Order: sequence, then C-alpha cells, then structure tokens
Amino acid sequence: MMNILLIDDEEDVRCSLSSFVKKLGHEVYCAKDGKEGWKKFHEEYIDLIITDIRMPVMDGLELLRRIKKIQRSPVVVIVITGHGDMENAIKALKYGAYDYLQKPIDVRELAITIERAIEYSTLRKKNLQLKKTFKSRVTKETEVLRGTAEHFREAYLREVGLGEMQICSDAMGQVIDLAEKYSRDRIIPVLIEGGSGTGKELVAKLLHYYGQTETKGPFIPINCGAISQELFEGELFGHEPGAYTGATTKGQKGKIEAANGGTLFLDEIGEMPLNLQVKLLRVLEEKKLFRLGGVTEISLDVRVISASNKDLHAQVQKGLFRLDLFHRINMGFIRIPPLKERREDILPLARHFIKGAFARRDKQFESFSEEAENFLQSFPWPGNVRQLKNTMERLSILTPNVRLDVEDISFI
Repeated sequence: MMNILLIDDEEDVRCSLSSFVKKLGHEVYCAKDGKEGWKKFHEEYIDLIITDIRMPVMDGLELLRRIKKIQRSPVVVIVITGHGDMENAIKALKYGAYDYLQKPIDVRELAITIERAIEYSTLRKKNLQLKKTFKSRVTKETEVLRGTAEHFREAYLREVGLGEMQICSDAMGQVIDLAEKYSRDRIIPVLIEGGSGTGKELVAKLLHYYGQTETKGPFIPINCGAISQELFEGELFGHEPGAYTGATTKGQKGKIEAANGGTLFLDEIGEMPLNLQVKLLRVLEEKKLFRLGGVTEISLDVRVISASNKDLHAQVQKGLFRLDLFHRINMGFIRIPPLKERREDILPLARHFIKGAFARRDKQFESFSEEAENFLQSFPWPGNVRQLKNTMERLSILTPNVRLDVEDISFI
C-alpha cells in the first residue's frame, strides 16, 4: 500500500480517480490545486503524487519543480495532461516526473503506471538509504513495515556484490546520482575513472543492477590488464572449433557474447592492445561480431561499462589509446574520487569492514578510540577503499581487543 496524493481542479475527476485508486488498495489524499497539494505534501507522508498540469493558483509544473528542488526527495510524480498537450508533458519529464497520462484517463493504464511507479519507488528508496545511512535512522514503525522486504533487499545487495557500499560523503553521493541516471538507459556506454581500489567495479554493478524490474542478462567482468595479448582476442570474441592451435574442439563463447542481454564490464580498458581496440570499436558500433574462425554473424544486445585507473584522455594524447574508441565508450562518464578526497567515508567504511571481519572470526567489535579514529581519518590511504578493507581484515586477525586504539593500527 502507498500513500498517494491526487491533485486536480475538477471535482468529478478527483472523486472518480480517488475511488479507483482506493480500490487498488492505496491510501488517497486529495487536493484541488498545486498550492493545496504542496501543503498536504508537507503534512502527510506521501509516496506518489498524481497531478494535473493545468490548474489555477499553482499549476502542476510549478508543484513538480518545487518538489524536485527538495534534496534527495524520493517521491514519485505522475502528471496528467490534456489531449495534445505534449509540450507540457515533455517539460514535466525534464523536471523529473516519472511518467505522464493523457485525459481522458484510461483506468487500466493508470493501474499499470502506478504499479510500475511502486517498483521504481522501492528501488529508489533503497538507494537513498545507502547514501544517507550516516545521516538518518529509520523509525521503529518504518522498520516494522519494511520487515521481511528489507531483509530480502539487503540479501539481494550482498548477493550481487553491492553489500559493502557505504555512502556518506557528498562526493560519493554525486557518483551514485550519476550512476542512477546512467542506469536508466542501457544504450549509453559509461566510462568510470578512478584510482586502484576506489570501487569502480561496485559502481559498475550498481549501473547494471539498479532499476531492474524484470529479468536481465548477466554482469560479465573482464580485466583487460590480466590477460596476455595472445589470449585476449579469443577471450573477448570467442572462437569456433579448431580456430587456432590450442582452441577447444567444441568452440567457446567470448566474454562479449556471454554478456548478451546484460552488461560487459571492461576493467582497466587502458591496458587493451591497440589492435584489439579497433576490433572492439567495430563490434560496439555494429552490435555484431564473428567468433575467431567463424563465418556466422552474431547479433548483440550488450551494455558496455569501461573502467580505468589512468586518465584515458591523456593516454589518447600519448597515442596509447584510440581517440575514436575513447569517444565511443565515454558517452557517460563517472569519476570516483580517491578516499583521501572523501574522508567522511573513512570511519563508516572502517566500522563496516571491521565488524564483518570480526564476525567471521567469532569476535565482537565494540569501537575505535578517539585517537584511533583521528589516525584513520588523517591517514592518506594510497590504496583507497581496498587498502582500508584489507587493513581491517588484518586487524581482526592480529588483535583480540573489542575496543581498538591507535597502537593497534600503527602497522599501517
């Protein structure tokens, strides 16, 4: 059940839509214009707003603009437009509306749109919770209402490898916001740049898994710096039986083909040999490939996310990376700042890692001393989040203490 705010200046429309939405099992609040709707939005806990655009006093676009200016507002807005009023519908979508419906409203279309909005809202709220863990606590009543659903969402995040995301700094909040926006369109290839250990693969997984409301293809990672040049082409494109010396007798899919319908994550793409960059570019542009030794063209539906711990633009200028491929994979760009630039994340991450490490060894972590916390926050962490995690793991092995002091972590 959701709390839905319905806003329309026509009383008969309000009454008929309100009656229908209540039959769907939702709590409904009504308002006759944007001004009254704005007031009720602040008075009640609202999950979803359905508002007409053309209204006196305050129209739907102004109401939508005000709501979306509220930092991290999780409310979903569906707008209602008159027949042929596509200009305002497009404006509403630009302002952040989830969807629009045209008058006269088809109640079946309304029911489907509300159901989709519920699915989107659930995932959106989970993402906001990840970003605001350090700022807010969920009330007891909300925790009870979430109950089992929250447990399953947490289990899902752990299963896909996102359970270790602790977002506290504004810098990482902006990273997550970008990932959320790019995740909505699988056509857009995304390049993630950041130092080693900053969490590029976690962000890539967020791009892949965020907003999934139906079954999607797999997330297939390939580390371009960990494969020899001789094996790289076969690893990427696959091969037909006996295509080359050492090839399997049954043939084999490459990583690109294995990611069909899902996401191919090209980690450290800057290490890819130049001759293979040309072939990859052609595959990305034509969305088709041939296996090595093959004559059958294979169609592809693959989202490509690339990552690099180097400045690829600088690599292009040095002639170490192709300019055309750089532009092809860089339609969406995310830079992950090093840990030393987002010190607000250090202590939450350290506590998260140390608690998990202690629990795996049947120990109970209590706290860091103030001196230890100051030391952790002032340390430069050249290895970023990976170094912090490994340090906490080592601490759990070396010390039996439940309260850790600066002497315990002096080995860093």
